[in-house]
Amino acid sequence: MTEKKFEFPSRGFYLVADKFGEADYFLELLREKEGHHKEFEYALSAFASAARSITFSLQAVMSKYPEFSEWYTPKQELLKKNKLAKFFLDLRNHLQKVGSVPMASSGSILNGVFFNDTEFVPIPEIKMVPVGNVVKLAELYLIDVLIVLKECYRDFSVYVDPRVIFTLDGLIELGWSVEDLEEALGFERGYTNVDFEGERNEVHRLKVLSRYGGDEEMEKYFKKYL
Repeated sequence: MTEKKFEFPSRGFYLVADKFGEADYFLELLREKEGHHKEFEYALSAFASAARSITFSLQAVMSKYPEFSEWYTPKQELLKKNKLAKFFLDLRNHLQKVGSVPMASSGSILNGVFFNDTEFVPIPEIKMVPVGNVVKLAELYLIDVLIVLKECYRDFSVYVDPRVIFTLDGLIELGWSVEDLEEALGFERGYTNVDFEGERNEVHRLKVLSRYGGDEEMEKYFKKYL
């Protein structure tokens, strides 16, 4: 339990969710455009840039929260040692500064159906490339990033997950009262303080206020990828 009432920074976790959603969008576009050479290249470039920006957004949003810097340092080190994450970082830098896409495509026909496969190939700027289909590798990279987001979402849930914030336990951890929450949402203190039959007053008040607290936006990605 915090001794002092916590004050939320101006940036919310929805910014991180938006950035992940952007990368998810371009990954789906990659799946759709495989076999369409130039469109696939454009989608890959956009994906690499969007995926790289997720952890930038995470740090920008979470930097003001208690103990985040200490929490994030080992996660950051693991990502730096992650060969796939390192490759996509190099790829993103190469695509932004040079522009040529280091990959090759092949295709085959089975039972009258044409199948495409695209792989990365070494170039002087990026000599070591991962083996496998480009789309699958992109998905694996995005999953590695999402695992970090999920751990953050779990460990800092009282600050970032509205399902936790609008509970009595969440208020206790924040050092807040229901009136503090009302005020933070733009209502007068005591706005929801009316008698509710058959339910503890504070619990019902939190249910009412939760309608104004924003939607939970990360669970759909956890279910999709993890």
